[in-house]
Amino acid sequence: MIITNKHRRFWIPLGVFLLTIWFVLEGENKLAFISFFLLFGYIFFIVLFRSETLEEGVDYSNGLPVAKDESLPCHTYYGEELNFPDEELTEILTKHFPYFNSLPADNKPIFLKRLTRFIAEKTFKVYDDTVFREMPVLVSAAAIQLTFGLEKYLLPHFQFIHIYPQEFMRSNPVLCLLEGNVSGRAINLSWKHFLEGYAKPTDGQNVGLHEMAHALYYQTFIVEENIDKNFRDQYSNFRTDANKAYHTEKTIYGGLYSEYAEKNFQEFWAESIELFFEKPAAMNRNYRQLYASLRSLLKQDPLTSNQ
Repeated sequence: MIITNKHRRFWIPLGVFLLTIWFVLEGENKLAFISFFLLFGYIFFIVLFRSETLEEGVDYSNGLPVAKDESLPCHTYYGEELNFPDEELTEILTKHFPYFNSLPADNKPIFLKRLTRFIAEKTFKVYDDTVFREMPVLVSAAAIQLTFGLEKYLLPHFQFIHIYPQEFMRSNPVLCLLEGNVSGRAINLSWKHFLEGYAKPTDGQNVGLHEMAHALYYQTFIVEENIDKNFRDQYSNFRTDANKAYHTEKTIYGGLYSEYAEKNFQEFWAESIELFFEKPAAMNRNYRQLYASLRSLLKQDPLTSNQ
């Protein structure tokens, strides 16, 4: 087992406790007192300062990508001018988008219709010398996958989709590299990591779904426009079940989620979406009620291939 930080929170006090008992048995009362004092102090610190609940807290106004050097390419494409025929969309999705292949035949035309409309509503900016026609199609398909069971799916607040060849920089609040984020009216993605997410559809890591989950939350609860009523009404159930799973994940009994998901509620929500679509059996096994609440929230069930 790989011992992560979350496990150390429990192995450290256990080790100190056992050491205290050993000192007592050996008659080393002074050392036993010292180790007991350390154990008490550690537990006090964890209880007082580390007690965490899921919180809202991602400031979407931060995280703007660093301004690109004017010498670097920026290709702009207006979705309403792209006009992909259904045959080309189907070819691209069949090759690169497992979710589309899992859909029943009668749902595929619906997916294509939604995808065409979503693309037409967006402006795509690609920061690279090479631009692939698959870029707007596949990135938009991630949004359609997430919202396929919802009535509202266009995410109109996010007018722009920025695609970078690989990690890009954020300057505020601190300088760091990102695989994706949402900021202002834009969804920003690393093309390299986006493709990796769909090339490995069962590893629970998909930056496309992750960022679309952030965008859907922001559209619903921050902008509060073009709201899907079912999603808004069912979200409180998800939050209740997510809190329970969150606390379990912070113990030695966790392990399904990454440590990054424990950062705040928004990251736990976005990673829940990744796991729901890519590791549905594991989520259902570990957190049956959470899986059920997501199934009701999104009106989809990956365990039954969305039938």
